[in-house]
Parts: sequence; structure tokens; C-alpha cells
Amino acid sequence: KALIAGLILHIVASEPPATRTLATLRDHLTLAPQAFAALLSDMQGCGGLVARAANRHLGKSDKEASGVLSAAQRHTHFLDSPRMGRVLGRSDFAFADMKASPATIFLVLPPDRIAAYARWLRLMIAQALTDLSRGAVPARPVLFLLDEFAALGRLDPVERAMGLMAGYGVQLWPICQDIHQLRTLYRERAGTFFSNAGALQIFGVNDHDSAKLVSDLLGQETVMFETMSRALDADETGISFGVQHVGRPLLTPDEVRTLRPDLQLLFLAGQRPIVATKLAYYVDREFAGRFDPVQPV
Repeated sequence: KALIAGLILHIVASEPPATRTLATLRDHLTLAPQAFAALLSDMQGCGGLVARAANRHLGKSDKEASGVLSAAQRHTHFLDSPRMGRVLGRSDFAFADMKASPATIFLVLPPDRIAAYARWLRLMIAQALTDLSRGAVPARPVLFLLDEFAALGRLDPVERAMGLMAGYGVQLWPICQDIHQLRTLYRERAGTFFSNAGALQIFGVNDHDSAKLVSDLLGQETVMFETMSRALDADETGISFGVQHVGRPLLTPDEVRTLRPDLQLLFLAGQRPIVATKLAYYVDREFAGRFDPVQPV
């Protein structure tokens, strides 16, 4: 990180605006050994943070310095793509613009490219959160929709933002398939997403662990039932009636899994759970003509 940060500072300080890009960073990291040594020497002459980054790298043993450079090259490998170079070579907007006027920004990768370019997506999300945390709070909050959230891997900026960004006028809406995805990525910190959520929307639960978690979140209701007992004595007069109150889950795990496809469960902060109808965009008149036709299965 220190090497990449130092190189970025050097690029910003010494390159013309047209080449102040991550593609230039990739070029620097993949220079021939002699050229890279000359670059570090130039950085030493810049002073300040740039010089300190170069000094730190030059102060490492050959084996350690080689490992650091190799790691930096590995983490920036996605920048070798010509398309990525074009995407990151220019910009006509800033993420902070969304706080000033209505706008929608789509960050989309085909499913077969997510593994190769996930670092680009992670970089964009982290930068967007940084930009949106600055400036005045907008009158209408910015919605940050993270579909297929687990495909991004662990994102510490998102974890921190779950508890902070509401105060900056940003609403995060991560979407996961099941609880296992959150627990695998965030382990003991997975509960942060539940405890800081103003609304929790649940539907289409298919695994037992997720269903059990939902059942626990729903809580219990008190069920009353009558009992009758009879003593088999000679007079057969020992008949007694009683009333018992027992707790029962509002929905058991198997009931959660078999919830009707057109229903969803909503947990809103400070309110009782809600069973609501799930809207389908392809049958909603408001969205008519705004989506690709649904292909038959």
C-alpha cells in the first residue's frame, strides 16, 4: 500500500493531467528493473511523502522489496485490460454530484468478468463512499444499491459505512442470497449489517440456517390452549379442565422457507415485523416498457 500510495502521489505531482491515471500507475509498476530504480531515485528528489515512500522501499532487503513489488503488480493486474485503461483514463462526473442533483450511476460487470475485475468494482465502491461522505447532507438521501453483495468480497469501507453513512445522507442497500455469505466474509462482524439496518427485507429463503435466523428475529407469540384430564377412579368423577399458555415462534424455520412467493417479511426499526406483498416489476404498470422482456424458462 505504501509503495502504491507513493507512486500515485508522484504521478499527481509530476505528470500532466492527461496521464494522471491508474494506467500510468500500472506502467510504473511494470517498468524494467533499471527503469524502476531510476523512478525511485526521481521520487527521492521530490521530497515529502513521495520521497519517504521511495526511501521505505529502497530500505527493504532485495527479497522483501521484490515481494512488495510483486504484490503491487498482482493487485493492479486488472489495469492491463485496454478497456479498463479507457474507462479509468477519463471521467465526466464525480460521485459527489449525486448529492447535488438527481442522477443514477450504474457500475456493471458481466458475471464472467466479476472474478477478473472485482478489484475495479471494489475500488469504485470505496471511492464512491469516500466522495459521498464529504460535503453537505442532501435533502434526499443517495441510495447505494449493492446487488450480489457477496461477489465483491469483504469490503471494510462498506462495513464501516453501515453505521456511519446515514448521517451523511447515504442509504446503503446490500443484497445477499443467504446468511452464509455474510458470515463467510465478515465472520463475527456479520451482525453489524443487521444491527445498523433501518429496514431488513427478506424473501425467497431456502436454507435452514437463514430460516432459523429469520424465525429468531420474528420472535414468539403466546398461544393458549385448553387441557382436559380424567382420573379413572371408581366414581369416575375426577374430570378437570385447565388452560395453558405457551410460547410459539411467529413463524417456524420451515414456515419461513415455505412462505408464499408473492410475500416478503419486513423488519423496520422500532416496529413489529410486517408481512407484505412483494412487488414484481414485470407486472407493475409503472415499469411497463422500462425493462427487457422476461424470457420464458
